[in-house]
Amino acid sequence: MIINVNTKKNLNDFIYFIKDIYKDDEHYVYPIFYAVKKELKKLVLEEKTYKAILAVEQNKIRGRVLYTIEYSKKQRKNICYYSFFDCYNDQKIVAELFDYIEKDMKTKKIDYIEGTFSPYDPDTRRGVLIKGFNIDPTIFTSYNKEYYGGLLENYGFNKAIDTVSLNAKVNDKSKKRLNTLSKYFNRSHDVRIDSLNFNDLDNDLNDVHEILKVATNEIVYQDAPSIDLVAEAAKTLKPFINPKFIKIARETKTGIPVGFCLVLPDFNQVLKKTKGKIRPLRMYLLKRKITKARGTMQYIVPSYQNTGLIGHMFKSIFDEFVKFGITDFEAGTMMENNDKPINAFKKFGGEIIKVYRLYGKEIN
Repeated sequence: MIINVNTKKNLNDFIYFIKDIYKDDEHYVYPIFYAVKKELKKLVLEEKTYKAILAVEQNKIRGRVLYTIEYSKKQRKNICYYSFFDCYNDQKIVAELFDYIEKDMKTKKIDYIEGTFSPYDPDTRRGVLIKGFNIDPTIFTSYNKEYYGGLLENYGFNKAIDTVSLNAKVNDKSKKRLNTLSKYFNRSHDVRIDSLNFNDLDNDLNDVHEILKVATNEIVYQDAPSIDLVAEAAKTLKPFINPKFIKIARETKTGIPVGFCLVLPDFNQVLKKTKGKIRPLRMYLLKRKITKARGTMQYIVPSYQNTGLIGHMFKSIFDEFVKFGITDFEAGTMMENNDKPINAFKKFGGEIIKVYRLYGKEIN
């Protein structure tokens, strides 16, 4: 039986279902439940721009999924996107969930579905994990049961595209490689690397927006966000930010912004211990013991691509890692065909450790 989430109780059941399915999983990290509840309440119950459904069998929840309709830049039409997909290893439950969605989409003349991907937060928890199950998820990335991919494929989903994460150790070898790349870049360019400045945040955000507008031309899943969305994202991320890990590259003579890197301390190391609850004092103490960071965004304007600027910027970031006790770095997720940043990270020791798959299906 499918239940359409339209009450606070249903929404709580939807959100906390993962506590049943992942209760014995050694790697899964619960999200901040308060934040998820606040976001989904707005999207599902108030704005009603997303639908959430539950599959129930013998009065027990067996699966869940969230979905919406949004314009796809890649498909050049409105399609159905799904996210928050979780279920037990039962093909019948998967069929129930997606049969319901497909029936709904047919009434709206939508003929394609893809996920896991959420337009309201496109860079978070994107794709179904298909490689890297022995590693804890880093902040804002997916983790799921190993059988999810098989269940979706058996229903009729096929690979749309993969995204990848790379890992690099913060050690003498990686720092030596970055020093070499930085020296090579400095021979022919005069660019300074600035940390995010909370005292001049508006100016920094404007510069980030200028970079995004010209550097996202090859990204097929979304256009550059508006300045309002950039500001909203900064406000949302502020509790997780170490400004020393966020770098903006600017030409020294002109001040023109040419590159941007957003790296976050891996707050999942904290959330794993608090189990999705907000415990201010404990979180503050645990935050100081974080040993991993995740690079979530790195954008270079076209005129500085293939110049070594990414290496030059990460040389500055890795110098900060040493000061803050960061020993591991994960970069991603990146589209598998986005060769420039992938190859740039491989140059200083990065290797692909996780693969996430976006699955697509025609609705017949």
